[in-house]
Amino acid sequence: MKNLLNALCVFVLVAGFAFMTSCSNSEANTTSVPAHECEGGQQLSIAYVDLDSLIANYEYAKELEMKLVNKMENDRANLNSRLASLAKRQEEFQRKVQNNGFLSQSSAEQQYNALMQEQEKLQADAARIDAENLQAQQQMMKELSDAVRAYINEYNKTAGYDVIFDRAATLYIGDAYNITQDIIDGLNKKNNKASEAVTDTTAAK
Repeated sequence: MKNLLNALCVFVLVAGFAFMTSCSNSEANTTSVPAHECEGGQQLSIAYVDLDSLIANYEYAKELEMKLVNKMENDRANLNSRLASLAKRQEEFQRKVQNNGFLSQSSAEQQYNALMQEQEKLQADAARIDAENLQAQQQMMKELSDAVRAYINEYNKTAGYDVIFDRAATLYIGDAYNITQDIIDGLNKKNNKASEAVTDTTAAK
């Protein structure tokens, strides 16, 4: 989950340079949000979102993470089962060799080669599954990033902030500028509506 948070923190909700350009170019904001007074008396309304807290409390993020964790656990359990089975057959092969249990050198070599091929396939499958899970994690990060970005853009159409920062991208910003809970509530409400719509559609079939 730490990788998820790091990936989401890569994008600053509104880049810091926007703060500077807005001071010189934007008109005074008329909303009753915390404002920063720029040179010339213009008012710049700013806010921040704590992405760590957002992801920890965003229900859709929890759902995606749980699906990915379950998949990874199932994959690992399957690989471990195959590995245990292979290890058992390798031990049996070793005992037969020690006890001269093969009728010929050729039959021993055939079984040895079969075990080696299975081991190589198991290693290749493990590498492939790791790559697939990494790709799935990256896709999940992008999906969450897109969802958060899209909702903040939608939210700000009525909120009217000039700048919305990622909390981690600031050295200091006062609590009065924190809109994290508003974003969490809005995202969860939107996610609940989407889930209900899917349920209704499924029930209607």
